[in-house]
Amino acid sequence: MSATDAPTGEQLLSVYRTMLVSRAFDEECMRRLDRGEVVPHFHSGVGQEALMVASVAPLRPEDQIIYTHRGYGHLLAKGVSVLEIALDTYNKTGGTTEGLGGLMHVNRPDLGIPGREGVFGTRFGVAAGLALAEQLRGTDGVCVCFYGEAAGARGPLYEALNMSKLWELPVVFVAENNGWSFTSRTEWLYPTRRMSDAWTGFVDVEVVDGNDPEAVWSAVTSSVERVRAQGGPAVVEGMTYRLDPHIWWDDASYQPDAEIAAWRERDPVPATRRRLTELGFASDLLDDLETSARAEVADAFERADAAPEATWDTARERGMV
Repeated sequence: MSATDAPTGEQLLSVYRTMLVSRAFDEECMRRLDRGEVVPHFHSGVGQEALMVASVAPLRPEDQIIYTHRGYGHLLAKGVSVLEIALDTYNKTGGTTEGLGGLMHVNRPDLGIPGREGVFGTRFGVAAGLALAEQLRGTDGVCVCFYGEAAGARGPLYEALNMSKLWELPVVFVAENNGWSFTSRTEWLYPTRRMSDAWTGFVDVEVVDGNDPEAVWSAVTSSVERVRAQGGPAVVEGMTYRLDPHIWWDDASYQPDAEIAAWRERDPVPATRRRLTELGFASDLLDDLETSARAEVADAFERADAAPEATWDTARERGMV
């Protein structure tokens, strides 16, 4: 880890706080599901918070991201409020799309979040196009595109990487290797279990411990700044694990209990707290962060529950249609 690319203690503390909010949001969704309530299109990000948050936190406000469907860390780290995410989750008025797009289509262009693709796995061409736009405008903006095993096994990634290399587009592709593509192991889709091995020698590739926020921050920062200065593309692969089922109705019986238990020992949330303690941050401060994160999420859900359902008329009034 380069000293110039590593986060400061205060930056790591901020990453940890965002990780806590993301984890608290997931836990509240699970509590509601356990009570028999419906949580639309919920894909837990538990276990992947370090990779999501620490990849986005060092970006500039004008840098753009294409986020994945799993978890909320990308959005929170880019500046979307937890209330907006709750409103979008429940298709309520006041969310980023006035409730019309749901969690899969959070849209905050002012924060560098232009939205997601309508067809799964086609985000790569969108990311290349966003990077091309920055290049044509003569800015030094970068697009960071996140993807998992299923999306990365599709042809559009190959096409986008090839074009990005030909035109030296400022785009960084972050592969979230969480061990599974729904019920299929990563190695069933990628011969070496590494999603990025195919690109070595073709583009700059870095593989990093996705559960270590300092390592993720450093890897993404160095890749982004290199692409920003010289053109791209670059690939960063974060090795992590999906601790919760693929989606709320999945019992995850195909995941070995011992494997899950081993990865729970590497849970990035308590591990980051231990690291912050080593850096000298007081336990009382870290306790307060946990309390405030849970309170913020609880308030967001309470307000989302009380918010009116989305309507086309409301969206029109607010300029969304």
